[in-house]
Amino acid sequence: MRKSIYALILFILITLFNYAQRSAEMNRLLQEVKNASYYDSVKLHKAGGVALQEAKGTSDISALAEIHLYYGNYFYYTRNINKAKRFYDLSLNESTVSKDAHLKIIAQARLAYLEFQKGNHILSEKTIYELLENAKKLNDYDNVAELLNVLGVMSEEKNDVQGSAKFYIEGLTYADSHKLKYYPAVFRNNLGLIKLSTDQLKEAIADFNNGLIVAEKENSKRLASHIQMNLCLAYVLDKRPEEANLLFPKVLEYSKENNLPEELGSNYSTMASAFKQSGQEKTAIAYYDSAISIFQKNKLKDKLSSVLTGKANLYVKMKRIDEAGLLVKEAKEIALQTNNLNILSRCHFIDYKIYLIKKNYKDALLHYVNYSTLNDSAEKKMNNKIIEELQFNFTVQQKEAELEKEKSRSMLLEQSNRQERFMKQVSIAIAVIVLILIATLFYLGYSRNIRKKQAQFSRQLIQNIEEERQRISMDLHDDIGQSLSIIKSKLINTNHNGSTGTAHELENDLGKVIEKTREISKNLFPSNLEKIGLTRLAAMLMENTQSITGLECSFEITENVKYLPLAVQTHLFRIIQECTNNTIKHSGASGLKLSITEKNNEFFLLYQDNGKGLQLKTNNRGIGLESIQERARIINGSVDIGEKSEKGFLLTLRFKMTKEYTIA
Repeated sequence: MRKSIYALILFILITLFNYAQRSAEMNRLLQEVKNASYYDSVKLHKAGGVALQEAKGTSDISALAEIHLYYGNYFYYTRNINKAKRFYDLSLNESTVSKDAHLKIIAQARLAYLEFQKGNHILSEKTIYELLENAKKLNDYDNVAELLNVLGVMSEEKNDVQGSAKFYIEGLTYADSHKLKYYPAVFRNNLGLIKLSTDQLKEAIADFNNGLIVAEKENSKRLASHIQMNLCLAYVLDKRPEEANLLFPKVLEYSKENNLPEELGSNYSTMASAFKQSGQEKTAIAYYDSAISIFQKNKLKDKLSSVLTGKANLYVKMKRIDEAGLLVKEAKEIALQTNNLNILSRCHFIDYKIYLIKKNYKDALLHYVNYSTLNDSAEKKMNNKIIEELQFNFTVQQKEAELEKEKSRSMLLEQSNRQERFMKQVSIAIAVIVLILIATLFYLGYSRNIRKKQAQFSRQLIQNIEEERQRISMDLHDDIGQSLSIIKSKLINTNHNGSTGTAHELENDLGKVIEKTREISKNLFPSNLEKIGLTRLAAMLMENTQSITGLECSFEITENVKYLPLAVQTHLFRIIQECTNNTIKHSGASGLKLSITEKNNEFFLLYQDNGKGLQLKTNNRGIGLESIQERARIINGSVDIGEKSEKGFLLTLRFKMTKEYTIA
């Protein structure tokens, strides 16, 4: 029996181990398929075949759905829309069977976006909004960010720049608040592109750099390469070609490593356009030549004809007419082979400009007519597409309106039954709210009166204390100090007459008493404050503290404290005195730091030592802390005293200048 139990346990452990190994292997294969879907058809089919075999062997329907989703992505990137849709449909069916809500939302979003690109805008956007709400309910953070990005892209394609920026900002905020790894870079890149298109170059560069930091941190090489390309464009347009030329090789490195000739040539072409726009024609020609060489080598005819017309346009601008004509001729031949009406139209327009410069108005007119005819043909196709889209959207709206009418009829009866109950509930709720408001108002009034009385009492108490200290200070200085000075003078006279010894000792002792009396006088009331100001008085306090206790004291005080009224300076000095005394008596610190700064008529007092700190107890504050709090309230300031920590004691006081003593 015992052997059977051991055998069963061993079998379970082996099964779990094999499952864990298989799961790790499947995750590795899925990541490999995902990476290959961006650029490499050979790697995609190789890795995809192995992954499909593994998923089928383990009956992992969810993994099958994810693999087919990546296949759909690949065919979308290569503009084979029909195949992309077929794989997205397959992924949707499999994720539905496996009840993988995350993958199901992604597949539905991909299909909706394909419909959007066909022109079915209203239905597609409605689907994306519904998926967004569903993702939020499921706390599917990645899909929420993805769908916000899709909505931003849709708005951009409709030329709604403000709407797209709103979605990207919302997505960035959401991604940051939920600490998503990949999406902050996506949203910052998209925002940077919007700012780049509206000539906000500095802001665009800042967004690209912040996005690049995230992309590189997450090792997302493709996204990092795209952001680097956008940075190159921004640098060129911002008249910083040296920085663009330094960064561009990194962009090329990614395209070359991953065998992406189309992307490589497009990068050269894009840089050429940027240099052309910034007026650097020679540099633009060099980049155009690199793009042409790559597209010719890889037989990418549509891309090649487009770059040829771009370079021809630049030659026309530079008045290099014959060279422009040769390029247009080559581009036109390729466009006829590929039946690319847009390129043909562009070629005729460039020919029109060439013959116009040559003052051959007959041929210029002929080419302009051809350009106009091709343009009209393209516009007619576009108009037909728009009409079809509007007709489709109108039909959808009609069906939705009929459904809404049916819902309205069924809801009317239910609403009529609910209305009476609702009115009763509203009446009760209003009565309760009124009672709560009345009680709240009475309570607030009572609390306000109590606080006023307490504040008034505290102010009067501190004022009385200050007056008493001033009186004691004057008594000590005028009475005791003068009396002791007279005694000292008499003793000096006695000493001059020849008496020494005891008289000399008394003279020294009385000198110390006088000095101590003056020190007590200054501590009781800073009489020098009005004469020398808070800055010098605080400096004297710091210097005395350092010389007497050995504490390392540093301070920095803005000169604008001199504009503060004497009463406010007095309260600030008392607070500094109280903090210094606490440091000396209780902290065990080896140093302290004091600073008073000012910005926009707001002052900040910061006091900090490196001692053992202070454990605050809400119900048991010392009188020293209470007096600090009260003094802060008197000058309409707020105090923040840090809890006990390794950094020691920290006090921050902030208050604003009032209109009566605002700095000029």
